[in-house]
Amino acid sequence: MGEVAQLANVSPSTVSLYLRRPGEVSPRRADKIQAAIDRLGYLPNTMAGGLASSRSNVIGVLVPTITNSFFSETLETLERHLRSAGYQLLIGNTEFDDSREEELIRSILSWNPAGLVLTGFLHNRKSLSLLAHNDTPIVEMWDYGQPGLDMVVGFSHHSCGRLVAEHMLRQGRRRMAFVSTNFQRDVRAGDRYHGFRDTVEAAGGTVELRELSGRSHAEETGRLTQTLLQEHPEIEAIACSNDMVALGVMMECQRQHWAIPDRVALAGFGNLDFTTSTVPPLTTIEPPRREIGQHTARMLLSRLKGELPESDRRLDLGVRLVERQSV
Repeated sequence: MGEVAQLANVSPSTVSLYLRRPGEVSPRRADKIQAAIDRLGYLPNTMAGGLASSRSNVIGVLVPTITNSFFSETLETLERHLRSAGYQLLIGNTEFDDSREEELIRSILSWNPAGLVLTGFLHNRKSLSLLAHNDTPIVEMWDYGQPGLDMVVGFSHHSCGRLVAEHMLRQGRRRMAFVSTNFQRDVRAGDRYHGFRDTVEAAGGTVELRELSGRSHAEETGRLTQTLLQEHPEIEAIACSNDMVALGVMMECQRQHWAIPDRVALAGFGNLDFTTSTVPPLTTIEPPRREIGQHTARMLLSRLKGELPESDRRLDLGVRLVERQSV
């Protein structure tokens, strides 16, 4: 706090007042104090003063959504393993928004957590600055292929796209499309698209890309699918960024009486529960949802005990192509 006060050219008591009751500090001084806080990466500790130098038993976990089973299964497994070791989860939902992630990181770090679990590698500049000024152990999960901030547990989304493309190519498909959630909202969907496109084009095929405006909305997916196949009747196969998008495509194909896989092959990502019950059953990629939670917990606990060497801080769990009758 003293460094913030010195940089902002105010007294420590003014900084303290700003942190507790910002409305009671003049706008000019408030702006100077906040600028100093941002520059220094300062985090007020919400723990009691006598505990400020020790770690809490809290582990923060940030996921982009809690409404699908992808992350809920990971969270359930992670919570079970960490609870048995005496830790509690503090879960935040970023809603695929890097500014929201920054806000949550700032809040969780103020509790002096024992560890922090983030989803993926993409964080904004302020988040990276906060994390660089903090020695909290960090695991980035649900992705692989970049160095990471500290520890990494996940899989390559580029490889997911490659596996689907290779499977469709083996079935003789060459003219394809990729239907996806918005890449600005879900960057990992973009990685899957690039893996798919690169593989198809390397084999001499073509890929048409269509992005939804936001989430996997069945009505919008249906309209997009209808337009896509009417404008490009040559398309023989469609890969989707996730199973919910694939379900929307399948429903539209059924409305238009376009047979799957005879008229168009179809594949998703996620291996959600309903994929065995669609007609036909959906070909998809199965990510290691529970394994990510298990190994993230193991890695964090080993690190907190000082038992995790640098060479063991990155783990690629891979994925499985689930071949069904839609391709």
